[in-house]
Amino acid sequence: MAALKGGYPVYGQDVGIIMLDCAFPRPPGDIGNAHSFPFPVRYEVLEGIPAAHLIKQEEPAAVAALINAAKRLERSGARVILTSCGLFLRYQERLAAAVQVPVATSSVLLLPFLSALMSPGRKVGVLTADARSLSPVLTRTGWNDPERVRIAGMEECPVFRRAILEPAPPFELDRLALQEEVIRVVEQLVKREPKVGALLVECTNLSPYSRALREAMELPVFDVIDLARLLHGAACG
Repeated sequence: MAALKGGYPVYGQDVGIIMLDCAFPRPPGDIGNAHSFPFPVRYEVLEGIPAAHLIKQEEPAAVAALINAAKRLERSGARVILTSCGLFLRYQERLAAAVQVPVATSSVLLLPFLSALMSPGRKVGVLTADARSLSPVLTRTGWNDPERVRIAGMEECPVFRRAILEPAPPFELDRLALQEEVIRVVEQLVKREPKVGALLVECTNLSPYSRALREAMELPVFDVIDLARLLHGAACG
């Protein structure tokens, strides 16, 4: 029997996830709910770091905390690292360079792969929290064909805005109402662009509604949970 390799305080949490310090509800399917995964995960929370310091600006102390969180996860034995916000795509290269294990900051990293699966005339619809924030960071994936992407944002949806974008006590979420908003936004996207052949859910708080989207739109839907499963299977078997 081969000798077991030690050196860590705990074992079996092969997937590490860097979390923003948020208090809104995270139902199953959200990256912040451990029940979303068929394997154990380990969370590292960026305590006291405002989300805006990483999403809307690159505040040096916040970026340093993000990188240190990745290093802590690696030291704890994580073999794959993900993040809880797809807009952390802007830090993909820096985080990947900081550790020796695979890092995936966003489901948007799947975009070139999804495009390659479809005929040249088909497009990928991307569902995001705020379309204005996503567009500037798309090039971080190596993406160079904007005509094949159609982005839909949730920024004008009242339930999503109240629960996720501008959360406040008592931090309540009407999952059915948010699901209806998600489907409505994507229906409008597909109506504007009927050549959409697949959907990519960028916002990690919207992945709980991927199954409903598949049923309603009859299209393939990919999200950060799918990405986590893929990486876990590849790195951890």
